Amino acid sequence: MMGTWEKRRDRLENMPANRLWATRPARRRLVAVAAAALVVLWAGLVVIARYAPSDLARNVYLSMFGISLLVGLPVVGWLHAATKGVLYLPERFLDERQLHDRRRAFTSAHRATSVVLGSLFVLANLWSYKDGQLTLTVPVALLAPLALTLFVTHYTIPLLTAAWRVADPPDDDDE
Repeated sequence: MMGTWEKRRDRLENMPANRLWATRPARRRLVAVAAAALVVLWAGLVVIARYAPSDLARNVYLSMFGISLLVGLPVVGWLHAATKGVLYLPERFLDERQLHDRRRAFTSAHRATSVVLGSLFVLANLWSYKDGQLTLTVPVALLAPLALTLFVTHYTIPLLTAAWRVADPPDDDDE
């Protein structure tokens, strides 16, 4: 009898989307779409920082969030299928190559997230530097969207890294 994770693994391996995303260029196009959805989320933070508190900031951010969600959710599912569940499945269901891909993705993602956080720190300080002093005024409306955007970025970067780097499956030999 198959358990839940075996069913999920089989479903991931047999998804029709796997044929669409089987090649590296196709997976990289999918990664680019997911990265664009992340950029839309980050751009929404800029709108809030510039125009909050206002109805304009709220409405524009919610629109950008909705677009990012509508694009991002199916793309994340397709990326999990394209990587054969490297980041989704428990380790006991992965072979050595997949375990190596998982570790490499997490290591690279840790570096990328560190760059994002460091850049955010530098940008916040540059933005707030006036008259020889650091004076940072943060709109309260920015806190929840910033936390959400950081969480989504933290969750998504390992998946993007894995999908970008995963090798193409071997060709079937008909001989």
